[in-house]
Amino acid sequence: MRVGTLAMGYADGYPRHLSHAGAEVLVRGRRCAVLGRITMDQTMIDLDALPGVEAGEEAVLIGRQGQEEIPAAELAERSGTIAWEIFTGLTQRVERVYRDGTA
Repeated sequence: MRVGTLAMGYADGYPRHLSHAGAEVLVRGRRCAVLGRITMDQTMIDLDALPGVEAGEEAVLIGRQGQEEIPAAELAERSGTIAWEIFTGLTQRVERVYRDGTA
């Protein structure tokens, strides 16, 4: 199995309750399963379906990439909470990028 390691964990606000809950992230516009337990600083994902993916490629944990989307409401449902808790749980370690709505 090809496993990717994301530098994002529960210390960043990615809910630990998503461990073993069917959570996915987007890489190259495709859903990739979260593997095992989400740790303080890392999340592992299954990259078997994406040969050629290299270190440094974008992974989207909440939002849209290509035609696919992972809304906060989906993460909330999988972790047994509400979308607002997902948003407000994101810590200062997570870079914010603001857009004017035209992107």
